[in-house]
Amino acid sequence: MKYILLLLFILPLQLTARQSQVEVYTYHNMPPYVIDLEQKSGLYFEFVDLLNQMNSGYQFKLVYMPRKRIDHRLKQNKLNGVVIGVNPKWFRDPTQSRYHWTPKMMSDQDIFVSLSKHPVIVNELSDLESKRVGGIHGFKYIGVDSLANQQKLTRVNTQSETQLFDMLKKERIDTAILSYYTFLYLSKRDHNDFYIAEKHHDTFTRHIMLPKSQNNSLYLALNSILICEDFTKHWKQRLLNYTMPVH
Repeated sequence: MKYILLLLFILPLQLTARQSQVEVYTYHNMPPYVIDLEQKSGLYFEFVDLLNQMNSGYQFKLVYMPRKRIDHRLKQNKLNGVVIGVNPKWFRDPTQSRYHWTPKMMSDQDIFVSLSKHPVIVNELSDLESKRVGGIHGFKYIGVDSLANQQKLTRVNTQSETQLFDMLKKERIDTAILSYYTFLYLSKRDHNDFYIAEKHHDTFTRHIMLPKSQNNSLYLALNSILICEDFTKHWKQRLLNYTMPVH
């Protein structure tokens, strides 16, 4: 009996050991992608959990790493892992020739959000002139930054999307540039209090990026998972769980 119990304990450990460990890096420490690092809650944790259910031979673990450190490791060819939720144009790889890129994991947008009682109508970027436009410190906003440099608008920086959203509610800015999914998550209880401009700042897809120095079998495994019907069905449901309004 003791021998059987010992086997039951050892076998799962052996199976886990045979799986290759892969660190999945994110620099997006913002809801709903990452809600709480310590509690391991958020969309990207859910995504990695689904990856680990696919019996791919890999064991994935989400790890937060600042963008500058990711860039440094890429430059030194020392990034041992993959980067989640990113787009080729953010890594100067529009032709997808520098790195490996999986099929898209989701579509997203950066939107202009204002209060419904003081809507900021944006048909052209020039409509932002004389406005206080909120963004994240260190982020680059095409078109908006050039207007700010010309002193045609005031760019107000915060450290996080949550702070940015709070500033908008307190009317310390006229409009905020937010990820669409971040806005949906933060406004779940008061969605009607906000106005989304027709013109979006940017529309893009999110992917998983791998350095080409990584094992090619990992790239092929991730590609297979992301186009798997069962995986995409469960992933779409997780997205809905995080963005459905609360009534």
